Amino acid sequence: MTNKKNKSYLKAFAVLATAFSFNVSAAFIDIGFTIDGNTWDNPFTVQNNSSAGLEITQFALDLRPNSDSFLCFDEVVNSCHSSGGLNFKSVGSDDVGFLTYSVVDAVGGIDAADFLSVTFNGFSSGESFSWLIDVDDNPDGSVFGNDLIGSLFYVEMSDGITYQGIIQGIDGNDDAGQLVLQGVSSTTIANAITSVPEPSSILLFGGLLLALTRIKRKNII
Repeated sequence: MTNKKNKSYLKAFAVLATAFSFNVSAAFIDIGFTIDGNTWDNPFTVQNNSSAGLEITQFALDLRPNSDSFLCFDEVVNSCHSSGGLNFKSVGSDDVGFLTYSVVDAVGGIDAADFLSVTFNGFSSGESFSWLIDVDDNPDGSVFGNDLIGSLFYVEMSDGITYQGIIQGIDGNDDAGQLVLQGVSSTTIANAITSVPEPSSILLFGGLLLALTRIKRKNII
């Protein structure tokens, strides 16, 4: 019996060590993402602050966690609200290597476009990318940065790892939202479109730590 407990302990420790190593990698990643004011006429901005010199290859903004507010990307070509839409448009130069974007109706959310992904070739550390796209809700249509609090943000870096964060509020700025990175995503951006949003792996890390503590207590007893 003791041998089985030791094996369980070692197995949990191995998984925990893996999760920890991934989150150590995430420490090199610093991605700035903000939206301040009305999404109709205020740009979204992503800043690559990677201290490891990694490039951003793709990022995604996932509105599905806010499905109760019926948040959706409202483009003219794919309208989800009667107020009229605004197509995705980059602001400023394309020096960061902007390639393409897509807006889709992802699995597990509302029946409307709620998942935006943008791809790049050469979005280097120290560079930023800004774009406009209308985000609407039900019933009034007006969506400000703070209305996006709770939405998920994925970013794939040139190290091949997908990182995940959540949009949170900004102290002293009631109509804005900003990205807070939480850890390594358990899925790629491509797979996230066809799967229901999951908690970030940093929460998994905390769960594994708790499980490991319980195992140790049982062994002591």
